Amino acid sequence: MRSTHLEAAMNHYAKRLLSRFRAWFGVPEPQPEPTPFEPRNSKYTRLGQGIMKATAKQQGSSGFFILNNALDAFVTRLSLMEAADQTLDVQYYLFHRDATAKLFTYYLLRAADRGVRVRMLLDDFGHYGQERLFRALIKHPNISIRLFNPFNNRRWRYLDFLTRFSKIHRRMHNKSFTVDNQAAIIGGRNIGNAYFGADKYASFSDLDVLGVGQFAQDVGASFDIYWHHSLAVPMQNLARKRIAPSLKRVRRRLAFSSHNKHSRDYLARLGNLKLVEQLTQGKLALRWAEATLVYDHPDKLLNGWEDTRGHLSASLESIWQSVTTEALLVSPYFIPEDSGVEKLAAWVAAGAKVTVLTNSLAANDVPLVHAGYAKYRQPMLAAGVALWELQPSSKKARKSRRRRGLPSSSKASLHAKTLVFDRKTLFIGSLNLDPRSLNLNTEIGVVINSERLAEYVSGVFLNELPEHAWRLHINKDSRPLLNWLDESDPNAIIRYHHEPEASLWSRIRARLFGYLPIDAFL
Repeated sequence: MRSTHLEAAMNHYAKRLLSRFRAWFGVPEPQPEPTPFEPRNSKYTRLGQGIMKATAKQQGSSGFFILNNALDAFVTRLSLMEAADQTLDVQYYLFHRDATAKLFTYYLLRAADRGVRVRMLLDDFGHYGQERLFRALIKHPNISIRLFNPFNNRRWRYLDFLTRFSKIHRRMHNKSFTVDNQAAIIGGRNIGNAYFGADKYASFSDLDVLGVGQFAQDVGASFDIYWHHSLAVPMQNLARKRIAPSLKRVRRRLAFSSHNKHSRDYLARLGNLKLVEQLTQGKLALRWAEATLVYDHPDKLLNGWEDTRGHLSASLESIWQSVTTEALLVSPYFIPEDSGVEKLAAWVAAGAKVTVLTNSLAANDVPLVHAGYAKYRQPMLAAGVALWELQPSSKKARKSRRRRGLPSSSKASLHAKTLVFDRKTLFIGSLNLDPRSLNLNTEIGVVINSERLAEYVSGVFLNELPEHAWRLHINKDSRPLLNWLDESDPNAIIRYHHEPEASLWSRIRARLFGYLPIDAFL
């Protein structure tokens, strides 16, 4: 009996010592076995009833609505939070510390106060040190927050890049937003001012898709896979031993921030936008189609980059092989590598028109990635690819922003990740066409088989190219060979002989970066 007590005491102190060791060195506590959440029948929520009305006479399994306007993309999220009855599942790579993020959080809290179960899954790289806020929010009985692939060292996090680089540089890049398992939004937008037209220094040109039906259920299922994965660590298991602000204080601060200028603009639009109201009434003009949700399994971050099991890119392989007449590739970070150039050249040789839109050096927010892309420009042009680079500003864009009451000084940067094939198949998601997205990070997207949607999205980009982008051209009769053409005025085409609107130092830096053998990590 005495030995049993002694053994129990030793186990107790061993556990306490291990717990202190984990706290000292920032090692996360092991998680309990997750318990799947069983929601009530979400078909009978407000959203569910409206969607049942809409699906009654439709052929496709999912209904879609394109969100290409930044203001409406954010307000739609707020409206859906207000319409939520049971669940909100939020998954993002970046969650900024600015006006839109605070307003977004305020509406999450409002939903939780109504009894909605809120789960927020964020990559640990991109929440901008808001752990004190998160530790306050999880005091709410209806809010759970997990950080994906967390840094071990919570105080000096970037030391992990020295000690655990092979694992820590691989991130969860997914963006999804799911309400009551009935409506979901995926696309390129993170949560922050620049993604929703509220930043006076930068404005990302982006695209999301709102979907209902089978699509929304599939997005919810993908969220559950990530939420219950071993890399998704509950916030309370990572918190350092510091006093968190009270939930009451956080609630007061968020309510106060909801009255600032940016918030008032969005809330004014919230009162006028009837999109979600129409959705709950079954009256929203959705495009119905067959669709397939594709996403990387979270094990991708644990496996070697050469192990392609569960990779999103494998799901797209059949689409790559079936292109016959036209391909439109929109990607802010575009590094095709030699294999990609060969694929584009093969499409052109088979008679397809191939158009690529990506960022110019002046518009790119990651110059290192631009350096990786630049070396492939001439081979693509030589193969017959129509290559366009987004301008950081244009007269039309500045006028449009002033007309909508948005900051006119913002530098535009492409952030949409969209593919259209033969004007009948459309991909929208978080996937960049670069080695990092394809091989290292996790991504999500949807393949929609709809000629009407594919035609619409093609028009959104192709019709605006001359106004907002430079067309690249090889001039074989002069030096330098590579030229940029501004064709916004067909009667007065402007020709540039080096990277337009980029400083000399930016051009030199990009050239130097191009010599680094790091394409596989870009």
